[in-house]
Amino acid sequence: MGARLALSLMGGSVLAFLLAPILFVIPMSFSSSMVFELIPTQPGLEQYHRFFASSEWMLALFLSFQVAIGAMLVATCLGTLSALGLVRVRHRWRPVIEAFLISPRIVPSIVFAVASYYLYSQVGLVGSVTGLVLAHAVLAFPFVVVLVTSALYSFDRSLEEASKSLGAGPIRTFFRITFPHIRLAVFGGALFAFNVSFDEVVVTLFISGVRTKTLPVKVWDAILYEITPILPAISALIIVASLLMLSPVLFFYRRRSSI
Repeated sequence: MGARLALSLMGGSVLAFLLAPILFVIPMSFSSSMVFELIPTQPGLEQYHRFFASSEWMLALFLSFQVAIGAMLVATCLGTLSALGLVRVRHRWRPVIEAFLISPRIVPSIVFAVASYYLYSQVGLVGSVTGLVLAHAVLAFPFVVVLVTSALYSFDRSLEEASKSLGAGPIRTFFRITFPHIRLAVFGGALFAFNVSFDEVVVTLFISGVRTKTLPVKVWDAILYEITPILPAISALIIVASLLMLSPVLFFYRRRSSI
């Protein structure tokens, strides 16, 4: 009993340590003061108003959405196709190929960032939206592969064979038979891909230019060069947006696994 209580306290302490900065930034964002205040003495929505009224911050926000949507589409399409091929590979080679497909999340971000910068500098993609979309898609790609692959493992392949035997082609079989079974995994992978791209900082710092600063990069620059009280409001918006996007997917996955 004592060991279980000590383990629970230790786990709760670690969780509180990890969540405390995230929880504290939310009340800090509702301050009208021009300095950081953990408990606002002048509560209000001034910082949110300043954020949405700033053309520079709105340009960075729009660019982040533009890059994230592009990376989401690329990663979701390629990740789904890769998962469909992966489940058809022989068991002996499957772990090797799967490790190769998820390697972008295994390699340290700084290594991938340096490699991306070197490659992009050779082909003229540094500072371009296309370069950001491709780099972010590579980072988000493993999430789609893992989620869709896990859904395909529980799929009865005999249904595809029956569809083909009745005259349906591969594309029609996918959309009529396979996709309805894995649609939740595909949708969840797309949301994870969007979230990964929207929050990416390290790789973006290397390959973004002066005119292609996403919202996280602009926040990073603001921390380095100007500590402004608008930062907690931006952080709170990102936290809330991430929770709103990912919570439904986690809820449906948990509900589906309990059935």
